[in-house]
Amino acid sequence: KATVKGNGKQLLMPGFVDGHSHGWGLTAIQRGTMYDFLENALIDWAKMLDIDPELNAMMCAVRHLRSGCTTVHHNNWGEAPNLAEIAKKAIKGYGNVGIRFAYSPGVRNDNTLAYDDEKFFATLPPDLQEFCRPMVYYDKEAVIEEFFEIFEELYSDYNDEDNRIILGPSWAQGSTEEFFQRVKRRADELGKIPIHIHTLQSPHQKAYGLRKYGKSLLFRLNDLGLVDENLVLGHAVYLDEADIELLAEKRASTTHHPSCNFAVRNGISPVYYLHKAGVNVALGIDDKGINDDEDAIMELRMIYYLHRVSGFDLANTPALSPFDVLQMGTTNAARVCGFEGEIGALKPGMKADAILVNLEEIMEDPWMSPELNIAEVFIHRAKGVHVDTTIVGGEVVMEGRKFLTVDVDQLYREVRKQAAKGISDEQRQFAESLQRIKPYYHRY
Repeated sequence: KATVKGNGKQLLMPGFVDGHSHGWGLTAIQRGTMYDFLENALIDWAKMLDIDPELNAMMCAVRHLRSGCTTVHHNNWGEAPNLAEIAKKAIKGYGNVGIRFAYSPGVRNDNTLAYDDEKFFATLPPDLQEFCRPMVYYDKEAVIEEFFEIFEELYSDYNDEDNRIILGPSWAQGSTEEFFQRVKRRADELGKIPIHIHTLQSPHQKAYGLRKYGKSLLFRLNDLGLVDENLVLGHAVYLDEADIELLAEKRASTTHHPSCNFAVRNGISPVYYLHKAGVNVALGIDDKGINDDEDAIMELRMIYYLHRVSGFDLANTPALSPFDVLQMGTTNAARVCGFEGEIGALKPGMKADAILVNLEEIMEDPWMSPELNIAEVFIHRAKGVHVDTTIVGGEVVMEGRKFLTVDVDQLYREVRKQAAKGISDEQRQFAESLQRIKPYYHRY
């Protein structure tokens, strides 16, 4: 006999999907580092404290689930020497709490220090060249081999009916041609699993592509055969009309993270025009939501308001509807995580990922007109704190705002204990040395 959940006055919805995250758990702000231009932030974040990957993943899961997000894509970012261990600990953490996940190991084997980093290296004085040499001159083929060793191990051990292991080379300007071509071949062999790449995130990245290749970085990816129905562009801010047409023609996807793009001063992705062209646009919170708390509902509201474009044609310039935006956080995002047709909707045969949303404050504070569709009311008035119950795969993870799978108070105590240790002297020295290159970096 099935157990009845809810009080009969709540809104039943499919669980939301975060199509682009890095599983930070604690945000950059909580770790004591501020935001700036992306290229500056990448240097500044070297001094950011870290905690155990399992705890990070558990915190990430709790933050998502409590706002109704039942699936997260963790794109692991960075070139740490122990990527396999980090991945396994993160996956264990997600399992501890009970969130559905897609996981993609992400590395760069080119331009890890700056764009066209050998040219940048030549502008540095000898002492800084000595410090930076390992970040510029290394075995790029060895990085590829290590990446695929890790991917194959994770895919063999963790890709199943409930979770996905997908491909995530970090940057469109951060991978060699050989790396991209191997990624494409392997994705096709596995049935066109998603390939998730940060692309055209900042104006510097757009300029780099035009200078280096004489074309958009997206068209460089197309030359290599990557632009296809399984390609997912993270951020996709600096697209032009030809880029949008290509994405639509090839049925590719983008992930959209409005608050993150504001935080690291990227700009605004042309989501209105992507959607109008038929490109699959998916929600991505990217660990930098507007409230610094992974609230998927607030991030959807950001998308809804941010892309209400202006124009002269009052009759033929329709704004994104609440349903358009809700799709970005459900079925569209399910596709970029490798779950197309399996999650994101409440239909027979689909996985039972669902949430119950309390309506008292939304509908009765003090009154709500019955004239509006509930989707319109939700997108304007709901918040993550209104999510009462979260169900993943038919299992109740949170009910009455209380987690049933993990002791959150104990988790918080352990996070505070680890965070209080701060960073090591070695990390501090590395971060301080990296700061010394900034004047040269800015001139370059």
